[in-house]
Amino acid sequence: MSKRKSAKEQEKYAQRLAKIDERRDLQKKSRFQRGHGSAPIGNKLPNLKKQRHWSTTIRAGSLLVVFGAVLMVMVYLVAPVSKINQIEITGNKQVDRQSVLTATKVHQGDFVWQTWWHSNQINIASQKVNPEIRNVKVKVVGLQTVKLVIQENKIVGFLKQGNYYYPILASGHVKKNKLSQPQNGQPVYDGFKSRRVLNKTVRQYSKLSATVRMAVSEIKFQPTKNDNQRIRLFMNDGNEVLIKYSKLTKKMPYYPSIAHSMSKNGVVNLELGAYSYSYGSQEH
Repeated sequence: MSKRKSAKEQEKYAQRLAKIDERRDLQKKSRFQRGHGSAPIGNKLPNLKKQRHWSTTIRAGSLLVVFGAVLMVMVYLVAPVSKINQIEITGNKQVDRQSVLTATKVHQGDFVWQTWWHSNQINIASQKVNPEIRNVKVKVVGLQTVKLVIQENKIVGFLKQGNYYYPILASGHVKKNKLSQPQNGQPVYDGFKSRRVLNKTVRQYSKLSATVRMAVSEIKFQPTKNDNQRIRLFMNDGNEVLIKYSKLTKKMPYYPSIAHSMSKNGVVNLELGAYSYSYGSQEH
């Protein structure tokens, strides 16, 4: 009996050992499969080193480019090549070159970038110095060339005061230089004692088409008790026009067609309506 019992115990013990060995084998196999599914750390290290190397190279290259660009800009800002050696002026007809340079205060030897940077201040200051300048645009057209594009306040007439005539600009500004005779075929403004009324009349007139403007030879302020805005326009074709100065832009475009329908020279009344009559047929 003891022998049988001993044999059974040995068999059970052997089975236990077999199960333990089987579990160890399974654990080893599982660890092997997990380790075999991804690259060993030793294989990853070269790739990590390459990535870090390229990343460092790119960052260093970017910094060099930025610093190089900044250095080039700084060198240009103080180098002689950044100074103006040529000034071009366009758009000016009644304002001469020297007057433009005096008003803008742009000179050869000034820094190109500084002149361009202060272009807005140059524009504002120029208008104050010279009322004939309406606008100035500063353009850089080369490393050392600056172009000044001028828009002018055109002369739109001459104010008669006594025996002299003073140029009137489109802005309404009256120049101080007096002339013995009007020039350029522009109309003469007579009887205007109020600068406010003169400015409004000039601005209205300036908005008319070139055809209508060229047909006017004289604008005379002739207010009445019933109409304190009345002006009389003397036309180059021999007619006269009665109209409110505040209605010049609105009503004067009708003049050419009305004048064409007139059989004789006379007066075109545009104060309230729009009608005409020959000289002598009515008091005017």
